[in-house]
Amino acid sequence: MAATNQIAAVSSASSQDTDGNNHNITRIDPNLYFAAVKGNFQEFIKVQNLETLVTPNRNTILHIHLTSTTSQKIRIRSPASFLLQTIQGKRPDLTFKVAVSEEFVKQIIDKCRGLVLLPNAKGETPLHIAAKNGHSSVAKLLVEHVNAFPSDIEDGVGAEQKFIRATNNDKDTALHEAVRYNHIQVVKTLLKMDPDYSYHANKADETPLYLASKGRYQQVACEILTNIKSPAYQGPNNQTALHAAVINQDIEMARELLKNEHVKLAVKHADKKGRNPLHYAVKKRNKVLTEFLLEQNMSIAYMQDNEGMTALHIAAADGSWQIIETILKRCPDCSELVDKNGKNFLHYAVNKGRLFTVIRITRNLSMVHLFNEKDVDGNTPLHLPNCFMLFVPIISNFRRKVTAKFAYARTEDSNAMLMTQDPEEFNLGGDKQNERFDKKPKNEEEKSAEPFFTKEAKETHLLVATLIATVSFAAGITLPGGTIQDGEHKGSPIMREKASFRAFIVSNTIAMVLATTAAHIHLFTSLITKANWKEQYVSELALNFTLFALLAMIVAFATATYAVLGSSLLGIAVITLALLYFCLIPLIKVSMAGN
Repeated sequence: MAATNQIAAVSSASSQDTDGNNHNITRIDPNLYFAAVKGNFQEFIKVQNLETLVTPNRNTILHIHLTSTTSQKIRIRSPASFLLQTIQGKRPDLTFKVAVSEEFVKQIIDKCRGLVLLPNAKGETPLHIAAKNGHSSVAKLLVEHVNAFPSDIEDGVGAEQKFIRATNNDKDTALHEAVRYNHIQVVKTLLKMDPDYSYHANKADETPLYLASKGRYQQVACEILTNIKSPAYQGPNNQTALHAAVINQDIEMARELLKNEHVKLAVKHADKKGRNPLHYAVKKRNKVLTEFLLEQNMSIAYMQDNEGMTALHIAAADGSWQIIETILKRCPDCSELVDKNGKNFLHYAVNKGRLFTVIRITRNLSMVHLFNEKDVDGNTPLHLPNCFMLFVPIISNFRRKVTAKFAYARTEDSNAMLMTQDPEEFNLGGDKQNERFDKKPKNEEEKSAEPFFTKEAKETHLLVATLIATVSFAAGITLPGGTIQDGEHKGSPIMREKASFRAFIVSNTIAMVLATTAAHIHLFTSLITKANWKEQYVSELALNFTLFALLAMIVAFATATYAVLGSSLLGIAVITLALLYFCLIPLIKVSMAGN
């Protein structure tokens, strides 16, 4: 009867509180402690009540022995003696970590059978410690000794199974510990002795199968899947073992998991963010995993997360064209799905500036209609801020593929062109009709748009661009360091072989070209008498060219200085001060944010 009560105590050990009273702290005699470490049973022959020998953390002599030993004899070099004896030219001494003694464990259990059930302050039984340290033979020995205790008739679970399933304070079973430390032999032993238990999650919501998948322990996972018909596969944040395999991009682990009929349900399981394994495979840009998951269940391509995003939305935002192509090949109509804000996957591609992804989408005639689709704010993909930079190559690509009609769609914040297939009225190349892109529908009242840039601002931009072009031209003619005055290479730059000089030439040329282009644009925009979106676009483009020209000019100055002064303190100081310009840009942007 006492033994049955002890088994019950093991099962509920994780729910008991430890005694924090300092007056009840226990200790073990040092001689007995080291005897337990070494597995010397002779010291315990005359000792009575072995269950009373516990450390402050309630570790028994079995806990001490199993924690202090290894499953096999291992040579460990002592760092101090190794270094000293190596200096002296002697062979270094080697220390040995004591191997676990099955005989010692058996003798202790025979003397005090109740020790096998006693947990420490963490709720760990000797079986937990044996599993954690990889003592498979000892684990088997412990379970066999527990089997001698009577079973609990009420719940129909044998003493052996109850002992194996006992949890510590973190709700970890011995199998959790064995899997966490990848001790395959212990895993085999435990599963063989109790194959009918699913092994549920611990306090951290980790099941043994999830731990195996997360740790990439394929052999351990295979043992669990082979021996347990319906293993629990949950993990933290409502994820599963399949989520862990996909996040690790472990295709072999994913294949093993989905061979199990019960675990196959995980392919549609969504975590706390509402994301299934396919969402993560796409986020990792793993085409092989994406194809594999879609082969298992194509409906997961239509599943949306808490924000309404499908895997296709994620692929578009990341610019993963191969993934997009893989999904659309199997589920072409999932392109119609929108998120909570009414955005389709093309909205995401445009908003993230995925130029080549957008161009490839336009090559598919069945996707052209997506340019017309509005979100909840009434914005089509063409309304988005990044659309202007993407628009020109899209038009160039469409010329060869499709004809369309453009019309303005006005929202509260912006204008954008909508496309409808109507080759009779308009041709993108302008070959059949004389209508322009900026022509508004006849039924819309014409309104004169306010210019985005004032005349004074344009003049300032032109002046800055001209100055940059002038300075860059002068720097290109007057090369730093001068030229060779005589010899075979007369007239060539003295520092032409220096990397810093070459960097100066490249950056100075970039500054010259960008500034000249910006000035050229400003000259032509001055001929436009009426403000429209094209004038606004090219003016903004010229401003960006000027800004990049400034950056290139700073780089040219820094590299030219370094080419002349080298790595001297003065040269480094000048370069550091020059490059501070790049630190000032964010500050200027922040200060101007209110405007």
